[in-house]
Amino acid sequence: MRNHKQSDRVLNLPAGYFGIVLGTIGMGFAWRYASQIWAISHWPGDIMVILAMIIWALLTLAFLSRLVRFPHSVMAEVRHPVMSSFVSLFPATTMLVAIGFVPWYRPLAVALFSVGVVIQLAYAAWQTAGLWRGAHPEEATTPGLYLPTVANNFISAMACGALGYNDAGLVFLGAGV
Repeated sequence: MRNHKQSDRVLNLPAGYFGIVLGTIGMGFAWRYASQIWAISHWPGDIMVILAMIIWALLTLAFLSRLVRFPHSVMAEVRHPVMSSFVSLFPATTMLVAIGFVPWYRPLAVALFSVGVVIQLAYAAWQTAGLWRGAHPEEATTPGLYLPTVANNFISAMACGALGYNDAGLVFLGAGV
């Protein structure tokens, strides 16, 4: 007989792993841009962007699986004074993946941007409200606190620019500054 007992082990892939996507897609975007101003092939950049999209999809599946199977694990990460900032990498990379899809399939890019920007705004508002309550430990004050409010607004501005939403992009840029 097989034992169908659900595993008690939590998949240990914290949201900080989305930083892998951040670096990979950033290099892909840089290569794409370089191919427009220099006589080099765009393929290495596109391959890096596609690789980042695949990594993002796998990490998203793992994160959502962890959220469904082990919600206490995700909530512990969201409530942690330091690790909570890195949860904002999920909507940030979602918007970067949206930028990556712009030249290939705009409707998917708009859908991913919409999901990413809503999650980004909601999470930044929630985390910032917690900071304003004054309960944040002083020793947990790190540069990571700027991720949800500053970095994500800059990424939102980039995505707005790539999608042609220039006025909204200016609002996000101003919010990030």
